[in-house]
Amino acid sequence: MRFLHWFFVGTALAFADSNTDAVAVLSAKCQQCHNQQMQMASVRLSSTADLTTHRDRVLSAIAYTGKVKMPPTGKLSADESKLLSTWLAAGAVFPTGGPAAAKAPTWWAFQVPVRPVGPNIDHFVTAKLQEKGLKRAAAADKLTLIRRVTFDLHGLPPSKADIDAFLADSSADAYAKLIEKLLASPRYGEKWGKHWLDLARYGDTSGFEQDPYLLYSWRYRDYVVKSFNDDKPYDRFIKETIAGDELFPEEPEAQQGTGFYTVGTNRDLLYKQEKENRVETLTDFTDTTAGVFLGLTVGCARCHDHKFDPIPQKDYYRLQAVFMPHLKTRVFLHYNQARGYDLNENTRTFRLQELGTQMMALLDPHRKALREATLAQRSPEVALAFHTPDDQKTPEQKKITDQFQKEVEPTDAQVFARLSKEEQARMDSIEKKLVAMFKNFQPGPFSPGLTDLGREAPRLFMPAKGGSDGEEVFAGYPTALGGGDIPAAPLTAETSYRRKGLAEWIASPENPLTARVMVNRIWQYYFGRGLVATPSDFGTRATASNRELLDWMATEFVAQKWSFKAMHRLILNSETYRQSSKPSAKALEMDPDNTLVSYFTRRRLEAEEVRDSILAASGALNLKMGGRPVVPTLATEELYGMSQPLNNAWIVTEDLREHDRRTIYMIARRNFRMPLLEAFDQPEGVLSCSRRDSSTTAPQSLSLLNGRFTLAQAKALAAKLEPEADPVTAAWQRLFGRNPDAFEAARMNKFLAQQTQHLGSKPAALTELARGLFNLNEFLYVE
Repeated sequence: MRFLHWFFVGTALAFADSNTDAVAVLSAKCQQCHNQQMQMASVRLSSTADLTTHRDRVLSAIAYTGKVKMPPTGKLSADESKLLSTWLAAGAVFPTGGPAAAKAPTWWAFQVPVRPVGPNIDHFVTAKLQEKGLKRAAAADKLTLIRRVTFDLHGLPPSKADIDAFLADSSADAYAKLIEKLLASPRYGEKWGKHWLDLARYGDTSGFEQDPYLLYSWRYRDYVVKSFNDDKPYDRFIKETIAGDELFPEEPEAQQGTGFYTVGTNRDLLYKQEKENRVETLTDFTDTTAGVFLGLTVGCARCHDHKFDPIPQKDYYRLQAVFMPHLKTRVFLHYNQARGYDLNENTRTFRLQELGTQMMALLDPHRKALREATLAQRSPEVALAFHTPDDQKTPEQKKITDQFQKEVEPTDAQVFARLSKEEQARMDSIEKKLVAMFKNFQPGPFSPGLTDLGREAPRLFMPAKGGSDGEEVFAGYPTALGGGDIPAAPLTAETSYRRKGLAEWIASPENPLTARVMVNRIWQYYFGRGLVATPSDFGTRATASNRELLDWMATEFVAQKWSFKAMHRLILNSETYRQSSKPSAKALEMDPDNTLVSYFTRRRLEAEEVRDSILAASGALNLKMGGRPVVPTLATEELYGMSQPLNNAWIVTEDLREHDRRTIYMIARRNFRMPLLEAFDQPEGVLSCSRRDSSTTAPQSLSLLNGRFTLAQAKALAAKLEPEADPVTAAWQRLFGRNPDAFEAARMNKFLAQQTQHLGSKPAALTELARGLFNLNEFLYVE
């Protein structure tokens, strides 16, 4: 009897334990997406009744035999699958007899980071290296270090004077002083502002077929550069970006941040697509906000529940509802000046309309006469097609007018040639009035921005089958990150306060993703790879190579009051950053992708850095900051493929000195990239770019050897080298910050002698030398 007693007791205990274990599997693998608050695919698994209802679906999903395979992050182990299947078959009775308790998010990135114990970056990197039996590479030499840190902070090579000063400074804080000098320079904001503009999918044109200009995008670009130079705290930067108009209504500069939503692709000028334009704009706002600030790929949930992350479709539209009442607007940088500008434009437009009427009255008779003379030489069918009003033309007549339009329509030169002396005098008078009206014409004191239509927002419904409206949704936060609705605005509010609520939630120190995502981006920009390799995706497929370091940096970022420059100092002063780019054999074997950072990963210069470095080497670089985008001269063949007439699409800046400014100030067209920049993988600016490619292709060398820009700068560099007693040494110092060794000097002097004899000119030979040096890896790579 005693044996039977213990047998049944043991069996009962075993059964209870198996129930507990099964519920643990359910909680860890299923309930993150299928709970009381979140029902992905309309499936809730919080009670026995829920599990009984969906038992067959769950069994099929965890077996990975049907169309739906769960969990999406990977099949359950054999033991887990057996536990869960057995428990479901036995009735899914919870150990307590009640429903499972609601669980906090189990995915590490959705939990508020807890600061690990450790003094600095090197502590965490070293710990990971020791796990693999690896050691940090030797320290980089001073020349390598100053070139590396100058490119990383400025996007430019160090000057010879700066190199000499740093190499001569033997004090213990020489490197720390160098970092402070670089951070204090306005060049820093240009380099790090460009990183942000990649994320903001910045452009000076709208994209799509016509690619019209965004006339004031550059104001946002200048705002970003200034924000980085001012070391604006990131939490403040977030608030200005998402809701500057609602949070700082009396600060025009802060409101410029909302330009983030107006400098991307813009569909507003597409014909007869107003509804589609609005929908696609809302999609862009939602996807970009979540990807840039939260590292979430919410766009996957636009049409259905996210396949991998706990983001139901409803959450997508809750985020989109934040932007439903948006209205693109102009930020008045100075109210009185802006109003004065508008009044002047109003008067100018009225005067232009009057002058236009006078010009038409003067020119149209001659234009009509020329047109009729041309039509008289054509067939009656052609003449009839042109004489028929547009709204009465047959399809065949429309084809005829399209075919002969250019031949029939006279040119301006032909019209002007018919003017009498009296008519010419009248035309000259009109032209003088036109010129006088624009003698002081400049961009207005405006910046692109965002506001709301008012306190009330349009209603938003989830899409439903058959095109009908589904469930109505309200602005709120992602369920996996705590959920909840964004509070309604006060009755006295002039806007909906939805973006204000979202901005404050994202910028909160308690948000589990915000600081992690940004420090990971900073790390990536220095080391070529983030601690999370997918910088805009921290979902359940993302892995962190050093989670302790990531969380330490995230908490330190907040502790440092969200200061970018403070994070730069931490990274740049670390031994991890200052190590050599020469890996050990063991490091290549044990960590081929250098995810543990056992050495510094060398990188190719980015497209803008290539162009700016060539200008710096030739001595032509113009460091003027800000202002309207510059349109440099390009050869006709370089402009091939432009979708619009060149006199509209590529209006060259008249002042040639402007053409040598930094690349961040060159025009950023969406449908066309300057060939040199395109060859070196400049993003096209259509979507947010979280990580640039770095390809190696033949057009790169061809552009550097034969491109119009490179040839011009090679000649400029040759002119600087020609007066030098030792032009080879002077060239090495300009391009590489060092003297050539004996082998390099001998080879290059021999090359110069041969090319001088072959070309008959020393300047021509020096130009050839410069072209070759622009292609060297030492010039194009940062060690």
